[in-house]
Amino acid sequence: MNNYSYQSYQGSRQMEPNYIPSQSSSPPGVGGVVQGNIFYAEYILNQNIGKKIKVYMSFADSIEWRDRIFEGTLEAVGREFLLISDRQNNKWYMLWSIYIDFLEFSDEVIF
Repeated sequence: MNNYSYQSYQGSRQMEPNYIPSQSSSPPGVGGVVQGNIFYAEYILNQNIGKKIKVYMSFADSIEWRDRIFEGTLEAVGREFLLISDRQNNKWYMLWSIYIDFLEFSDEVIF
C-alpha cells in the first residue's frame, strides 16, 4: 500500500482559476428549433419529407461509384443519413450524409 502525502498550495495570495466557461457543443436549433435566421440542413430536410428529391453524391475511394445521382421521395432524415424511396423501381436507399454533394428538390422547399 502506498502512502502519498498531498499538500495544498499555501501562497501569499489567493489565485482564482483562469478559464473560459464551457459552451454547449451542440449547435442552436438542434431538435427542430430554429433560432434567428439560422437554418440547419437536418431541420430543412425534415420539413420537406414526402417531396421528390435528387441527391448528388461522390464516393472518392470508389472506382465504380465515383459520382452517383439518386432520385426518389424523401422518406426520413437522420443526423447522418437520408432515406429515399424509388417507387418506380421498388427500391429504397439509405444514403450517408458524409457523401452528399448537394440536393435538388422538384417542388418548393419549406423552411
